[in-house]
Parts: sequence; structure tokens; C-alpha cells
Amino acid sequence: MSFNQKLIKLALILFIIVCVCSVLLFQNFLTTYQQIGRIEDYQEQLTDFKELSSNIDAMTSSLQDYILLSDAQYLDRFHRYSAMIIKKQTDLYDSDNLPRNQNIHDLIELSKTYLSFASLEVIPTIQTKNYSQKEVQDFYLRNQDFTRQMNVKLRNLSETYNKELDNYFQSTLANINRKIILLLVLLFVSLLLLPYVLYLLLKPFLTKCLYTGELAEYTDSAFMFVDSSGDVKYVNKSARDLFGLLPEAVLDKNIEHFPELFPRLQNITQLLLHALLTQKELLRNRVNFNNDGRTIDLTVDYVPLFLLNKLVGVMMIARLANEQKDKSLLLDTLEKERKRISIEIHDWIARYMSTIIHSLDYNLRLHKNGHLKGDELLQNLRDLRNHCQNAAIEMRGIMNDIHPYLIDKVGLISALESYIQTYEKLNKIKVYIFYQDRALRVKKKDEIIIYRIIQEALSNIVKHAKATEVDINFTKQQDTLKIEIMDNGGAEGDFLVGKGLWGMKERAALIGGDIVFGYCETGFCVTLTVPIQPGGQEDGENQDHVD
Repeated sequence: MSFNQKLIKLALILFIIVCVCSVLLFQNFLTTYQQIGRIEDYQEQLTDFKELSSNIDAMTSSLQDYILLSDAQYLDRFHRYSAMIIKKQTDLYDSDNLPRNQNIHDLIELSKTYLSFASLEVIPTIQTKNYSQKEVQDFYLRNQDFTRQMNVKLRNLSETYNKELDNYFQSTLANINRKIILLLVLLFVSLLLLPYVLYLLLKPFLTKCLYTGELAEYTDSAFMFVDSSGDVKYVNKSARDLFGLLPEAVLDKNIEHFPELFPRLQNITQLLLHALLTQKELLRNRVNFNNDGRTIDLTVDYVPLFLLNKLVGVMMIARLANEQKDKSLLLDTLEKERKRISIEIHDWIARYMSTIIHSLDYNLRLHKNGHLKGDELLQNLRDLRNHCQNAAIEMRGIMNDIHPYLIDKVGLISALESYIQTYEKLNKIKVYIFYQDRALRVKKKDEIIIYRIIQEALSNIVKHAKATEVDINFTKQQDTLKIEIMDNGGAEGDFLVGKGLWGMKERAALIGGDIVFGYCETGFCVTLTVPIQPGGQEDGENQDHVD
């Protein structure tokens, strides 16, 4: 007999023991449960009894204070507590318990006599305000006597309650005998061993599921799983990034509603629904979807999953078509930059030049007519000079966006410092650069790409973050250069991966680097790692020249 067969046999024995013990215990527990329920009833009655005792004490005290002080507020308290006592005595009355009912009956009759004494003798006499000191003393003594009698009745009733509760509790304990304790021990041991045996049997399957889940979460392919009813149960990180989905917006949503919720994914989810209905796999399907005006081509597989010949759901695996992996996103990003530069030239430089021309015409006309002379003309010329200087700064920034010429002359760090000066003035955001050495040991063409990535990160901070400061850290780690761009805009909320971040990833890939982004302690953080040339920056330049 193999080890697995022995485990299966042991699991069956333990399962049978658990079932037999459970049945026997259930029979005994039914009786015990009923008795426990009765004990709870006794406890509730004891609580009611304590409230009754407290109310009687408050009632007699109120009447006593009314006799001595003739204050109407004590009379109101007396009436309130007497009404509560009548209701509480009725609740305690149990037709099935004759000994206790006799005590309750005696207490009720005594309470009625006391209430008659109060309503027919004490209250009318006090209200007339025509009474003698002897009458007050007589009322006081009789009230004390009634209080003593009711306390005796309450004490007898309390002894009856406690005796009943003690008897019931003893009978309940007697029901939990050695047989039940033995069954409990046997059941407990079996329940401890059974999960461990099942774990040994299922360990290979569980290990496979665990590593498969981790692989699905961190793979570059987009995974989406829907159960047999069509509800989305799992979407991995790549799918969330590729399709721009938030987990709370898609999980537990039925794919039949996707055309309304996510119209741009209709081509993808339509085949997913088809695979779910037909229970047949669809492999290597060429599908496209529109993402912010950009068409992305995908290769998608739809794989039905079965358990014991029953469909449990369909797994969708999507990946970028090969010809798009290296080109489409980067080209789209470049086109976006060209469009942005064109808009800036038109909106900013054209506006500056138009303002300068109109100002010159206005000043020349005033000077010709003799309305503008001396200091006023000089001040207007100074204002025009400042306006021209701002236009030159804007033009220099746009030209630097088209091609950062300072990199060719003074290197990446100096070019960034020049760019940051303008960036800080325009956006009121302070930027700090930290580095160990200005010689970064990367190729000139790689420096331009690194510059563009940092530029895009700073631009995203202006658009999306409420930041006042940005730190840029350059750190050399053996054969790599690590660049971190961190803002202080806060670490709350979710972010969607847009075309800007995708373009940054594609640029990093072109120089053999990698980029990750997400929230850190102070705000949003972009971390770029690129390889360092072993021979230094000069070797990189020589290599470029040889190429």
C-alpha cells in the first residue's frame, strides 16, 4: 500500500469518527441546550426580580419623603414606581410554578394593601394640608411597617428563585457526564488530525495554485477570470494597467454588462462571453481596443476551466501583438510631444510676439503725437524689454523640449539644472537634485532619453499632484544607475497608467533599463534604473562614434 493510499484510509477513518462523535454529542447537547435555555430564563427573571425590589424600595422611600416633606415631586415618583411594580409583578407570575406563585401572590396582595393605604389615607390627608403631627407620625410608622413586610416577602421570593436556579444548574452539570467529555476529546483530536492529513494530500495541488497565482499577478500578460455565471472574480495587475481598470469597478461585475460599463472593451469581452457559453477554448485571437484615441492590437486566448467535468469559469489571457510591443506606444508618445510643442509655440510665443508688436505700435503713436515723453516712455520700453525677456525664456524652453542642446555641451546634470530653473519659475515647485558624481557613465544618446523621462515625470507632477517640492536622486549601484523622482503631493488615492507613463516605460526599455512607479511615503515616486558603461562615459562616446 502506497503512502497516499494510507493517508486516504486514515482520512476516511478520522472522518467516520468525527461523524459518529458528532451524532452522539448532538443528542446530548439537545437536552443540555434546553436546560441552558431554561437557566437563561431564570437569569432574566432574577434580573426582573432585582428591578422589582429596587422599585419597591424607591416607591416606599418616595411615600415616606412625601409624608415628611409634603413635596409633590415625591408623590409623582411614588405613582411612577407603583405603576412599574404592578407590571413587573404580573410579568413574574408563572402559572406552572405554584410555590413561587404563592409568594408572588402574597406580595401582590400586600402591594395592593399598601397602595390602598397610600391613596385612601396618606395622600388625601397630606393634600388637605390639615393634619396633625400625630397623624404624620402614624403614617410614617405604618409606612415603615409596610416596607418591612414587603422586604420579608421579597426575601422569601429571592430564596425561592435562588433555590430553583441552583437545582436546575446542578441537573445541567449532571447531564455533562464522562461520556460527553470522552466524545469531546475524541472529536477534538480527530478534528486536529483531519486537516493535517488533508493538507498532506492536497499540498501538491495547493502549492501549484499558490505559485500559479503569484505568476499570474506579476506576469506581463493580462489575466481576467470570470466564473461560470459570468462574474469577474480576478484581474491581475497587467490587465488593470493595460485596460485602465480599477479593481472595485470591475470585480463581481457580470460581463454581460461590460458593453454598457466599458464600451471600449466590447471586442474583448464579447469573445469571453462566447467562450463561456460554448465552453470551448479560443486561442490566438487578434483583437483590438481603443485606449484614449489609440488603437492597441492584442493577441488573446480564452481558456475554459473545468473541475470534475463541470465548468468553473473562463480565463482570458491577453498580450500585446508582437509588432506593437516596441513601437506603437513610443511613437504615440512622440506624436503627443510634437503636438504639445506645436500648441506651446502657437499659444505662448505667438501671444508674446503679438503683444510686443501692439505695444510698440501704441508707444510709437503716442510719441508721434507728443503724448508720451521722458520717464513714461522709458518705463514703457523697460516693460517691453521684460516682456521680450519672458518670450525668450519661453522660446528657450520650447527649443530645449525639442532637443536638449545643453546635454551635448555640459552633460545631463547641468542640462537638468538649467531646465529646472525655468520649471521652478513657471510652476512654483522647488526641485532638488542629489548626485554623487556629475560623470554618470552613460552614453550621450542614453542621457537624452533619461532627460526626457525626468522631464515627463516633472510634467506629470504639475498635472496630477498637489506638490510643492520634488527630489531627484542619482545613485550608482554597481553596474546600474538608479534615478528616483519623488514629490510631496501625498500618497492617497489610486492612479491609472496613462500614455505618459507607458511612454516612459518604452523609453527606458530602449536603453536596456526599467522603470517602476507608485506611491511612496511622501507622494508619487518614479524609479528609473539604467545600465552603466563599464569603461566610463568616454567609452560610450567612442562606441557611438564607431557605430
